[in-house]
Amino acid sequence: MRNILAATTLCCLAWPANAVELTGRYGYAGEWALTAKFTEDVPKSPAASLAGELQLKHLAICGPGEVSQKTGTIGFQKAGRRYAAKMTIDGQNCTVSGTLAQDSVAFVDCGKGGQVPLRLWLQ
Repeated sequence: MRNILAATTLCCLAWPANAVELTGRYGYAGEWALTAKFTEDVPKSPAASLAGELQLKHLAICGPGEVSQKTGTIGFQKAGRRYAAKMTIDGQNCTVSGTLAQDSVAFVDCGKGGQVPLRLWLQ
């Protein structure tokens, strides 16, 4: 009986913090699928800071010299459904803020590249 209790306790202690998956569409035609996975710094809080790696996958046919995937990092702060994020995509620093919803569009500012539409939501 003690062994079962010890094993159950060990499993509970090793369980990771709340995993969060961020999903979105990036680009003028939503041609890039964005995913990011991270754990919450403040679990179960309406306001949380998140950090992790992100991946962009091109959903359309790539032309000559274009890449089908991009990687980067994201620092993400949310307060309810509102968010602000700093991203680095293939070495380019970008910022964005908006509302977490599939039908809400925000604009990513990457400096010289102009503003690119982004829709983000949590899975």
